[in-house]
Amino acid sequence: MFLGLDVGGTFTDGVAVSAGKIISTVKTPTTHNNLLECILRAIDKVVLDTGNKNFERIALSTTIVTNALVEDKIDKVGLCIMPGPGMNIKDALPKEPYIVSGYIDHRGHEVARPTEEEVMSACRHFSSCDIFAISGKFAVRNPSYESMIADWIRKKVKPSHISLGARVSGSLNFLRRTNSAYYNGAVWRHFNQFATAVEDALLSRGIFGPVYVLKADGGTLPLAVAREFPVEAIFTGPAASVLGIMSLHPTRSPAVSLDIGGTTTDIALWQKGTPIFAEQGAKVAGYATSVRGFRLKSIGIGGDSFVRWEKNALKVGPMRYGPAMAVGGSKPTITDAMIASGLIEFGDKELALNAMKELALEGQTPYEVANMALDEAVTCIYQAVMSLLAEQEAEPVYRVEDIVQGRRINIEQILGVGGGATGLIPLVAKKMGLSYQLPDHGMVANAIGAAVARPTLDLTLRADTVKGFYTVAELGIKNRLPKSRFSLEDASLLAEQHLAELAKVTGIFLGETELIQAEEFNVIRGFNTVGKIITCRLQVKPGVLLPSKEVF
Repeated sequence: MFLGLDVGGTFTDGVAVSAGKIISTVKTPTTHNNLLECILRAIDKVVLDTGNKNFERIALSTTIVTNALVEDKIDKVGLCIMPGPGMNIKDALPKEPYIVSGYIDHRGHEVARPTEEEVMSACRHFSSCDIFAISGKFAVRNPSYESMIADWIRKKVKPSHISLGARVSGSLNFLRRTNSAYYNGAVWRHFNQFATAVEDALLSRGIFGPVYVLKADGGTLPLAVAREFPVEAIFTGPAASVLGIMSLHPTRSPAVSLDIGGTTTDIALWQKGTPIFAEQGAKVAGYATSVRGFRLKSIGIGGDSFVRWEKNALKVGPMRYGPAMAVGGSKPTITDAMIASGLIEFGDKELALNAMKELALEGQTPYEVANMALDEAVTCIYQAVMSLLAEQEAEPVYRVEDIVQGRRINIEQILGVGGGATGLIPLVAKKMGLSYQLPDHGMVANAIGAAVARPTLDLTLRADTVKGFYTVAELGIKNRLPKSRFSLEDASLLAEQHLAELAKVTGIFLGETELIQAEEFNVIRGFNTVGKIITCRLQVKPGVLLPSKEVF
């Protein structure tokens, strides 16, 4: 039996799935000031329904981190970078960095050593920060300077957390790796509060089972690992909704899925029955990262989005100040507008109408202002979908198939899930001139997606053909290369063998694998190529588990 938990900005959902059937669902308000409370309520209901406390796997997702980004409630991070000579990336970073002078060259050689004095100066510059991120160009080939700077910072200010670029991402791309390290630090506290609440809830109820968190690409990560690298789970909520849709309503038609929650709407694109991936890495708050993930966009429009007048214009979100006035909230929301206009039946309609009366101008009825608010919300979602389609179309083309067929996706239908879907999806579909589907159990699609996500794991093989050895850090091995002429293809095959070993040890079904990172560069001496440095990262392919078949 699988247990899936999704802690959203408005509701916390739980589901239990056994033999491919959903046997328990629960939806309870999220208690932001005490996450333990809402998680316990969800768990207690599932245990009551199933009579079970031993789960084969417990999988988690949350939109709390995504919401913190959308609402700009992330932590301050002291960002230190070692760019060395070359292109200035300062303007492409989400925050003004402190430049440290040391650097590593492209071979991983230590060229210029940073000084403790300038790092102490950086600590004074970031005196209001207790979280730091450090990133050096080519540090993936030699992380010694990043570690050295981290040691100096720990000695000086005793920070709560330090994110090192080379540990957060194995990608050679300095800009994306630096942004990943920055956001890993920025959401570290939010994610760990969530992780602690889940662990405390499970322990207090005597519930056992391996605990995983969904990654942005639909894979899974042990919760203990995710605590250190929360950027991998930064889009875990949206990824869960994608997997939930995949299991609830698989489709071959080009589609856009909208998960309309209380705080955000998460948008994903579908082609040939599978969600589309961000080829080079997901964007976080508009900044390129090395986080592998679905092509997603999250906007601050949801059922609890605050509706108000600003400069003679009716505005919606991204702020939320609690639930709808129809259920005891203090501010008018989109849910109030949906109730007042008759789109949904929920809470106290009179209170929802009062919320709209607060907003109505002279001579304007509550119904008219409710429709204005809904038009504004639908327009925001429509524009975000168009923006995501444009981004997809503008992506660089790498495959012959894409050159021939192009990147354009001609959307044929909308798939809607989440608490706000029933009221808003028909309006969005009408504006876009498309049909729509609202799958059964769509209200708890994220928790279902988490529960049925296929367990994954990955490993990285690095080979040095000059020195004649390779390493696999996940297995703690350093072996001689099996042959002198060793290629990237050989590395991929060898990595697959070791991934099979790791899967056997961890009890995970190997199934189909995918190459998620591959790079090689020549080692030059004098004017001759004397070998290659090869990096190959392989993963058990993410997807969903069903009783009689697997899809994705």
